[in-house]
Order: sequence, then structure tokens, then C-alpha cells
Amino acid sequence: MDNVRIGFVGAGNWAVNRARRFNTIEGVHVTIGWSRSEKCRERFRREISARATENWLEVCESEQVDAVVVSTPNVFHFEQARAALANGKHVLVETPLCLHYSQARQLADLGAQGDLVIHHGASFRHHPDYARGIEHLRSVGPLLYAERLAAFEGGPQRPWYRDFALSGGAFSFVSFEAIEFFEAFGHVAEVDGWDVQRGKLDVATMWVRFVEGGQARVSYGTGENVPSVGAGLVIGTDGAVQWGQGLPRRLIRGGEVTDLPKERELDVVLRQCEIFVDQIRRRRDFHADLDLDLRVLKAVSEAQEKAQNRRDREM
Repeated sequence: MDNVRIGFVGAGNWAVNRARRFNTIEGVHVTIGWSRSEKCRERFRREISARATENWLEVCESEQVDAVVVSTPNVFHFEQARAALANGKHVLVETPLCLHYSQARQLADLGAQGDLVIHHGASFRHHPDYARGIEHLRSVGPLLYAERLAAFEGGPQRPWYRDFALSGGAFSFVSFEAIEFFEAFGHVAEVDGWDVQRGKLDVATMWVRFVEGGQARVSYGTGENVPSVGAGLVIGTDGAVQWGQGLPRRLIRGGEVTDLPKERELDVVLRQCEIFVDQIRRRRDFHADLDLDLRVLKAVSEAQEKAQNRRDREM
């Protein structure tokens, strides 16, 4: 498929930025977009030079669309991606792919039936230095313990992050944060989960024990007035890797601390758009990434279920 026509379900700031990048790729054209907001639809028409519609299903059904980008609040991802696949469209779904493993499994089965690409919008893993970063995590030897903490409110660009009815709460973001650990350390033997909500704040934690040994904790906080933070630690038998807000990743062995190379600066969103197009054109396979996403989401869904059961017992 030399010419690829892209439609957008969701036309906010992030969607407009991604649509601009698609339009720079040879043979790719953004043809239509949808938003609930008339203001966003008008901006999409003006800045992308594409038609805008008041009905999101029209994007999925349009004969002028080969692939759909789902760029809406988390709780709508499954329904809209399913509609796109059911109409024979490839899909790029902004992270998270879905709120629950059962939903993602349905999408994967539907995509397989139609030989369609399902691409999860975790853009960082398409950076050319991503594989090197995974090797850094493995370089500490057999895993003993790993942790990752992130928190994000969304700010003025994503106010729906503060509305759990639209975001799905903190657990909906844990799958994004866990990708590197699952890539680096393999399959999971055991999962548990905790979730604490206080008013407009929500923090979810998934704990996993890996088949090959070692354990990891992944926590995410969201809601109103949550500070934007991120940190991680990986401890192995031969050393540790540590990073924090605004700090480089550091390899620690004995008393020696080494700053690991930074990722090269590039437009990682454009690179992801190019890779999605290459997947549609069958120049690159997407199945390994999707299989990893399914594995992560299965663990997150189990952790969320156990967290809910714990809350129910405590009531």
C-alpha cells in the first residue's frame, strides 16, 4: 500500500501534533478527523487541511480512510478501536491500548481475522536507543528487585486525566510504565495489586514476581494537583541502575557510578508515525510489540482485580 490515508478519532492538541507528522511522510495523507469539540474540529480543518466530522463512527467507516488513530480519553479506546478494526482499518491507539486485558484480547483477535495492524502508542520504545536501554537494565545481572514510580496530572493539555470516569484511574497508566520491565525481565509468575484513592487523587501499584527470578513494583499516581515525577531503580546480583526526575540513568557497581549514555535527540513521534506506516505497508512486523502489550495488560488487569478484592474486603 503506497498511499495511506489516515483518519483521527479525537482531534485535540496531541492528535494535531501527530497528524502534522503523518502529513510529512511520503504517500501519507490525513483525510478526516473527529472531536466532540467544535473548536477542535475547526482547528483540525484549518491546520491539517482535512475534513472534520461531528460523528466519530464516520471516521471508522469512511472509504477515504485506511488507518485510524484513536486519540481520545482512555475509557473510549476499546470501543473506537474495535469499530475501526471491524471496518477493516488498521489502528494506532494512543496509550493505554485498553483499560483491561479482555478488551485488548478482543482487539487482537479482531485484528488477526482481518490481517490488520494494531499499534499501541508507546512512542518511547520506537526510539533507536530503546534496545540499548533494555540491555542496560539487564546488565546488572540476574534481577533481585526493580521499581518504577511515575505521577502525572495531565495539565491544561489533558484535563481529563483528573477525571477518573474518563481516564479509568491510575491503573490505566500502569501498563505504559511497565513495558520496559516486562521487555527486560520476561514472563510473570505472580501478580498482586493495590490502589489507594483519597478524594481526587489515585495511586495504583502492581507488584510482580518474574518466572526467571526477581520482583518488581510499578506505581502510578494521577488526579488533581499531582506533581509530575518519575524515578526508577533496578537491582541485580552484579550492580544497579538508578534514575530520577531530571537525572540520567546511572550504572552502579560497587563504589563506581557511571552515567549511562543519553538517548539521541530526535522526533520520536514522527519516528513512531513512520513505523506505523511501515507496518501497514508490511515493511515491519508489529506482532512482537502487541504480544508484549497483551502480556503487560494481562498482569495489570490481574493486579487491578486483586486491588479491588482487597478494597471490598476492607469495607
